[in-house]
Amino acid sequence: MREFWSYLERLLAEHQLVIDRPRGSGHPRFPEQTYPLDYGYLEGTTAGDGHGIDVWRGSLAEPLLDALLLTIDLYKRDAEIKLLLGCSAQDLRKIRDFTNDDKMRSLILPRNPAALMHERRSVRHFEERPVEQALIERLLAAAAQAPSAHNRQPWRFAVLTSLESRKSLAFAIGAEFRRDLLADGVSPDDAEAQLNRSQERICQAPLAILLCVDGAVLDAYPDERRQQAELLMGVQSAAMAAENLLLAAQAEGLGGVWLCAPLFAQDVARLALKLPQEWQPQGLLLIGYPAGRPPSRVRRPLEDVSIFL
Repeated sequence: MREFWSYLERLLAEHQLVIDRPRGSGHPRFPEQTYPLDYGYLEGTTAGDGHGIDVWRGSLAEPLLDALLLTIDLYKRDAEIKLLLGCSAQDLRKIRDFTNDDKMRSLILPRNPAALMHERRSVRHFEERPVEQALIERLLAAAAQAPSAHNRQPWRFAVLTSLESRKSLAFAIGAEFRRDLLADGVSPDDAEAQLNRSQERICQAPLAILLCVDGAVLDAYPDERRQQAELLMGVQSAAMAAENLLLAAQAEGLGGVWLCAPLFAQDVARLALKLPQEWQPQGLLLIGYPAGRPPSRVRRPLEDVSIFL
């Protein structure tokens, strides 16, 4: 794999990048479509269509080779490979949006898949557009590839695509939230402000996924110690599924955030959505197209969280 990318680097080093379709210019066949980023080709190279190898130039200062874009174009009846240079996560989303329509599909192949983990942010504000059904199913399929204790696969997903379902959950767990805040000594005004913010966040997201653990698939033990450990293993397995889903969302140009509120109101959340009695709500994932990119948070240094023995 390293050798493959090094050959691409040689092409970049030996051939001049020509930007013939700058950002904001119209597509030659579809003038109503404007390029969201600079687009060009490597002079003196040949791609499958007989022209130079296409290149997207992102907004980052350093034009590093970040990823490849694979496209299937039914208009031209061809498949192509394009180089992506200096592209931020937002740039990748713009490229993905530009290269996917009724007769064209694209796939971004990152040079370093682990970069998804470093680029992921907790996104709380989203654009209004819905998340497509096929995309939702891809996210769930990725989540379901997580490892699980005893291979029980205890994760269950209540997928809330309608505003009515999100409102039902938000207002149901909101009543519990308000009661807890007041019991903690929070003033009624401050409690109401926190509650409104939480409910608005859930309702504004175009997609919410309530992550549950299905207690019916867990092993039964006669003593409380092992039974508690079994439940904890189920929760750990579901949490790994949630991380898979968030990383898949990042790879698809989406954003997401994990909310723990349903954990404090499990029975209420289950009843509000009429879920099976065995489903134990653990967390709520809000997913959508980001309305901006949040800044990165400082992470604790490895020496603070690691011991090498």
